[in-house]
Amino acid sequence: MIHPRTAGVLLCVCGAGAHAGVIRHDVADQLYKDYGNQSQFDAVGRLIMTTAIGTRNCSATIINDEWILTAAHCFDGAPISSALFATGTSFSSIGEIVINPNWQQGNFTGGGDLALVRLVNPISNVPHAQLYTGSNELGAIGSSIGYGATGTGLTGDLPNTLGIKRGGTNSIDIFGSDRGWNADILVADFDNPDNPGDSLFGSALPTDLEIQVAPGDSGGALFIESNGGWALAGVTSFIASADGSPDADYGDMSSYTRVSAYSDWIYSVIPSPSSVLVLGFGIGLSARRRR
Repeated sequence: MIHPRTAGVLLCVCGAGAHAGVIRHDVADQLYKDYGNQSQFDAVGRLIMTTAIGTRNCSATIINDEWILTAAHCFDGAPISSALFATGTSFSSIGEIVINPNWQQGNFTGGGDLALVRLVNPISNVPHAQLYTGSNELGAIGSSIGYGATGTGLTGDLPNTLGIKRGGTNSIDIFGSDRGWNADILVADFDNPDNPGDSLFGSALPTDLEIQVAPGDSGGALFIESNGGWALAGVTSFIASADGSPDADYGDMSSYTRVSAYSDWIYSVIPSPSSVLVLGFGIGLSARRRR
């Protein structure tokens, strides 16, 4: 067994099926599929875990040949008996799980929802994600990539929408501290092109490919552009809702763990930054916390 140890209305965005992002009702779904499958996002893959009560699905991002970065809460709950990470071209079972010491199970607004996972079979044929270590996330347009449940902003996430990688964009509107949460959470609301009243903060105008995270997106990536490249600025953590129903419809919020706040911890676990480019702006496994 894999036994991790961890030192508004919310919903974690792990899922019983891997899907991929709730989209605008007035934009073709194929555009979101095409966006998510661009080569700059190849490092984002699907993390499939088997437990005694079923299958659990998350997303994760390759940050060097041997390690992927995902959400700590993916490993909460029933013990995992097996797990597989897969991209479009490569796959590996997992050999070690390291939970961020700041994560407290179930306390999503407390932050620290990160886990590093070592791959049994290193993946060297997929470009690694570059980590963002700057401080200019606020106001940036983020690209959210993952395998979360799909639907539209009018329907929210729908059942039985399995296995498609999607990506879209959203403005990073606030830090978690603006809602009384941990400051190291990045928050984007899901704007409705037909109803500005669904906007909670920031501009009421949605981006062309406005997207909302959904079940199955946990551990997925939020990229921003920096110095002419793409950098991993956030890891998908949870949905928050002001209307009491976190179903990924218009007006809900996508919440991400801020990577720049935890870069020191990441590099205390994996090899030094010489092995990972940084931009300034198996079964029977054990899991642990490393400070």
